Amino acid sequence: MIKPVDYETSQNFGDNPTRNLPADSWLIRTFGNYQPDGHTGVDYPCPIGTPIRAVTSGTVLHVGWFGGSYADNPYWIAPAFAGFCYVIDHGDFVGIYAHGQEGQARVAAGARVAEGQIIGLSGNTGGSTGPHLHFEVLPNGWIVNSYMYGRINPTSILGRITTQSTTTAPLKGFLMALSDKQQADLYNRIIRYMDAPVSAVPKKVWGIPVLRGGKKISALQELADAKTLIGKQQATIDALTALVKAQEVTK
Repeated sequence: MIKPVDYETSQNFGDNPTRNLPADSWLIRTFGNYQPDGHTGVDYPCPIGTPIRAVTSGTVLHVGWFGGSYADNPYWIAPAFAGFCYVIDHGDFVGIYAHGQEGQARVAAGARVAEGQIIGLSGNTGGSTGPHLHFEVLPNGWIVNSYMYGRINPTSILGRITTQSTTTAPLKGFLMALSDKQQADLYNRIIRYMDAPVSAVPKKVWGIPVLRGGKKISALQELADAKTLIGKQQATIDALTALVKAQEVTK
C-alpha cells in the first residue's frame, strides 16, 4: 500500500464540519452544507500535474466527471464538486481520487491497475479551492445513508503501508495464474530466500500449485526459475527504476 501522491495532508478526515456554520459563512455560501460532520477524506496539496498513483492494485470503475446528482451514482459523489475523478475497486475498499486534471487520465474504466501505477495527474477541478488531490475510502458494505456518507478515515487504510509492499512491486509479472494475494505471498517468499539455496527453503513454502503454459508445475520449480530470472534481471530492474525516478523528478 502506498500514498496516492508523495505529499503531506493539509486537511484530514473529519476536519472543518459545516453543520453549525452560519449561513453567511463563505463555505456555506460557496458549497452549501456539504460536509456536516466534517471532511469526508484527506487532502494532499500538490502542484497541478503531479502523478496520481493507485494506492494498491484494483479495477477502475470510473474515470472523469460524474453527471446528474448525488443519487445518480452509487458512491454518492457530488458531480460538480469532485471534478475529474477516478474510482477504483481495491478489493476490500473503493478508493475515490478527486479534483484530477481533465484530459490527463492514464487509465480507463474496466482496466486493472497495479499498486503504484500512475492513473492520471492531479489538478484543480470541481469544488476545489486550490491544486490538490482529495482521496476518500468506501469500505466493503458501505451504507451511504450513514455517518460521513459511508466513508471511513483513509489513514486506517493507508496505515497498512509497508516497505515490503513497495519492494515487491517490481517483481509483478511472474505466476500469472495466481491471484494478486497469492502472487504477493509468493513474491515475499522469493525475496526472503533470495540469497539462500533452494534446498534451504522450508517445505511448507511449496504448498501452492501453479500453471505454466497450461501445465501444472510445483511452486518449488516456479520459484526456483523465478529466483534465477530475478537474479539475472535485477541490475536491469534497478537501472530502469532509477531512470523512471529521475524522469519524474525533472517533470
